[in-house]
Amino acid sequence: MYRHKALALSILTTLAVSSAQAQTTYTNEPKSDRINSPYTRFGIGNLGDNRSPALRGMGGIANGYAKEYTLNAYNPASYTYLARTTFEFAFDAQNNTVRIGDDRTSSSTVTIGHFNLAIPLKTQRFAINLGYMPFSKVYYNSQDTATVAGTTDKILQKYNGEGSLNFGYLGISGGTKGFSVGVNGGYVFGNIRNSSYINFLGADSLHTRISDYSKKDIYGGLFFKAGVLYKAKLKNSQYISIGATGTLSQRINITRDEYYVAGTQPPYSGAPVVTDTISALYQQKGKMELPSEFGFGVHYGKGANYDFGVDLVYADWSTFKRFGATENEVGNNAYRVAFGGEVTPNARNSKQYLSMMTYRLGGYMGKDYVYYNSTAVNYYGFTLGTQLPLRSNINTDEQGGALNLSLDMGNRGTINNGLASEFYIKFTAGLRINAHWFQRRAYQ
Repeated sequence: MYRHKALALSILTTLAVSSAQAQTTYTNEPKSDRINSPYTRFGIGNLGDNRSPALRGMGGIANGYAKEYTLNAYNPASYTYLARTTFEFAFDAQNNTVRIGDDRTSSSTVTIGHFNLAIPLKTQRFAINLGYMPFSKVYYNSQDTATVAGTTDKILQKYNGEGSLNFGYLGISGGTKGFSVGVNGGYVFGNIRNSSYINFLGADSLHTRISDYSKKDIYGGLFFKAGVLYKAKLKNSQYISIGATGTLSQRINITRDEYYVAGTQPPYSGAPVVTDTISALYQQKGKMELPSEFGFGVHYGKGANYDFGVDLVYADWSTFKRFGATENEVGNNAYRVAFGGEVTPNARNSKQYLSMMTYRLGGYMGKDYVYYNSTAVNYYGFTLGTQLPLRSNINTDEQGGALNLSLDMGNRGTINNGLASEFYIKFTAGLRINAHWFQRRAYQ
């Protein structure tokens, strides 16, 4: 079943590439509207994020956050605390600068982030949410030029891939006396294509050895995430909230098509490749095993005036498998630590709009699930955010909605040990509408 993989491994072993002499460059071609991220070559790519723009502006502290007018789909238990039907739609813009050695290249893109429609069927008791988010994204386009150890023979290696996984879900939460539980359950779907091309040119230029490998995986399966949250009221409108989220190891179906071709390119111009090896396998059925993940967060705040919190997320990616096999570049115990907060000077001051705005600040650090060349891929970042409120009642804290903006600047990876360093700037804009849609019957 995996005959072509053995052939590819044999060719790569025979070539015995000297990595110390290799120089790698990354290019945006042929799709300049994609974020070219070399680490998306491994696993399922860059993981999606369903944190709202409000939470991203605070470093992404989402496990313990619950407010009356801010939707937090990261922890489904938070839906219970919503006072109104809440609709949110977000756009993401990102610029990525990749550095490998002295080489740099940049790419930018604008994409749809996520959307949610949450409906409190009974305020502070029961709520549902219909949502969509990107589950993961893949795009890389790289070219390596290397020298075979002990020879002057050259090797040209090209790697490229693209695709995405998406998650459509229904969230349900319920609670009483400050305690709430919830779950997001839905369907993960999408496809990812990976390919590699190797051109081995002998020093005599009389032969060129070519190998070409490509696979396309189509994914589909159920996925669930649960959350719990407790929010205790203190004196003078102060509160403390504690939340946790978790997913158990889950399996997603895969249907794989792949082919492997190897041959020789004659030295004269225009000559066709003389193929001597062909392997093609279609409609292979298998599973992807995703790791369990757990998060915990604590928040302290006062009404609509301020909120501060810390967050921790951990996932054991050593259990990740596709078609029953682990992958060498995937296996880190990934984690993310975040901190942040928000301040609203005077939520009810209708005469001074700047004092009604919310100002946010945060930061984070962590370790990615990718482990390459015996080196962990770490990351860190800082965030800023603001909320431009749309008031429906200027005499209360009630909101008709808001425009939330967040800016995230950070770095992932290192140029040591042949890895890449990615400096990124992410901007998110989300429109939130709070209304009494679908709630009239609940109040009758």
